[in-house]
Amino acid sequence: MTRRRAHALRALAAGALVAAALAAPAHAQRDTATTPGGPWPVKTREHVDLWLHGWALLTGDADTSAVPLFRKGYADSLIVLRNRAGVFTALDSARTALQSGLRRMPQLQQAQFYALHFGAWEEARQVLTLTTEAKGNPQRARDRQTAAVIALGGNYFPTPEALQWGARFVSALTDESVRAHRALWLAGQRERAAVLARVDSLWRARWFPAVRPFLRGTQQRYGEIVLSPVLEGEGRTIVLDPQRGPTVVVSFPDTPAKADEVLYLLAHEATGTLAARAVLENITPRQASQGLGDRYQSPAAVRAGLLLLQKALPSAADGYARFYLRVMGRPVPPPGGDAIAALVAATPLPPEIVEQMTGLLASYYEGI
Repeated sequence: MTRRRAHALRALAAGALVAAALAAPAHAQRDTATTPGGPWPVKTREHVDLWLHGWALLTGDADTSAVPLFRKGYADSLIVLRNRAGVFTALDSARTALQSGLRRMPQLQQAQFYALHFGAWEEARQVLTLTTEAKGNPQRARDRQTAAVIALGGNYFPTPEALQWGARFVSALTDESVRAHRALWLAGQRERAAVLARVDSLWRARWFPAVRPFLRGTQQRYGEIVLSPVLEGEGRTIVLDPQRGPTVVVSFPDTPAKADEVLYLLAHEATGTLAARAVLENITPRQASQGLGDRYQSPAAVRAGLLLLQKALPSAADGYARFYLRVMGRPVPPPGGDAIAALVAATPLPPEIVEQMTGLLASYYEGI
């Protein structure tokens, strides 16, 4: 799931500018776990997990996407645990009203990317406060830096009703963090420490060398990987600064044995733009206006990730196919069965789209 913006907006959202405008307190929570060095560090971020956690609790039970936007069962399992423990937060109180607002304003779904612009929860909260106080109008700002962050907030919450919704959501999540999520998150970090180490080891020793030609060819030499237990088959990708590359939020599996799921999501997310290009260039404007491009986008993204692994790391292709069949709710062949053929059948596409994606991927590995 990708989010691409104009270069000007990316520049406005750069981390140094946000920090300077907000003067976030020194104790603000920032990246908590980061592996050292490398052009694509592996991280975890509490505030990103908190934001996605809130969205999952609001929308998880109504998600009908072919590839679910959140980990299956995440919201239901948490609600059961909260009920047993007698935990009740402002997010629980506001849930019905917030869900009603999302039904009235479906464009707010893009705000799932909002927290990825910031290095800490306090920054995200302050930007929305400033945007609300200025009624979304950057011209009311006291200086250019503040105007920039108000423009960012207004881009995600563009109307008075949307701003009101965003302010209520942030307030509810702040209480959610104190009463429930922070303890949950810290416990999860401890339980998944071995998973983080395993992912980092595989990424540096095996996965990154295999996909580096593709990343280099698609101008993704640099970037960062953020692991989140809220996600499973559908990641979140955003480019805030072309010089720093994309931020890719992917699954954080619960055991080292499932570490390959991170690779599967990385392949799916890294090829998202390539898949979108292949779809766009192989349908007519009329077909696009009729929504055909939107219908092709999800299967194209799944197939593009498969094609990348078939080219870069063939031993991982069967696992990728089994993983996406499972998260899509499709039958998974028994061991030894042809999972790749099953995934191809589950994601039908016009041959010209597949041919273009195959050709583009092959061009990045020519001469290697």
